[in-house]
Amino acid sequence: MFIDVHTHKINSDDIPIIYNIRINDDAVTLPHDRHIYFSAGIHPWDADKVRSVWYDNMTIMLNYEQVIAVGECGLDKHTSASLEKQLEVFEKQIYLSETNQLPLLIHCVGFSHEIIRLHQSVRPEQAWIIHGFRGKPELALQFLKEDIYLSFGEKFNTESVKITPLNRLLIETDESQIAIENLYQRIAEIKECDVRELKTANDLFGI
Repeated sequence: MFIDVHTHKINSDDIPIIYNIRINDDAVTLPHDRHIYFSAGIHPWDADKVRSVWYDNMTIMLNYEQVIAVGECGLDKHTSASLEKQLEVFEKQIYLSETNQLPLLIHCVGFSHEIIRLHQSVRPEQAWIIHGFRGKPELALQFLKEDIYLSFGEKFNTESVKITPLNRLLIETDESQIAIENLYQRIAEIKECDVRELKTANDLFGI
């Protein structure tokens, strides 16, 4: 029932996780474990370091059955890479998301308007997910108007959780040490629903 849709740690329990792989020069060997799935992407912090082999490695990764999402990728105003370069790298991963029919996990810091603009321009068939969403309800509504999913981690705006429909709400631990079960319980209390109703990740990823 519980699914951690974005994490940087592998736990020993049997709760399904989507472990983030940050693509670079190195090829990656995936462990085979029935509860570990993966996302693969080029982080915006690395946008000005990208070489063609990175896309080669990513294309190979996306052919693995265990890789069920593209990302994290996106835009970040605090990195040294120019917006132009970040957009170039991000748009290539949007293409990979569409051609491989995989959801897109998005890192978005300070460029929400660009994400929305791109979504309106591309009109993707695959789901877009804003990971670690901490924004205010006004921003949440802008994303939700575009049918973009919001994934909430340890820190979030309670009012944004309240207004997010269950069918657009996902839950993650990211880099925190909090147990995913505890996050599910917190979200369920805010939404005044049974934890079993928080099953959007099951439906979206088919886990």
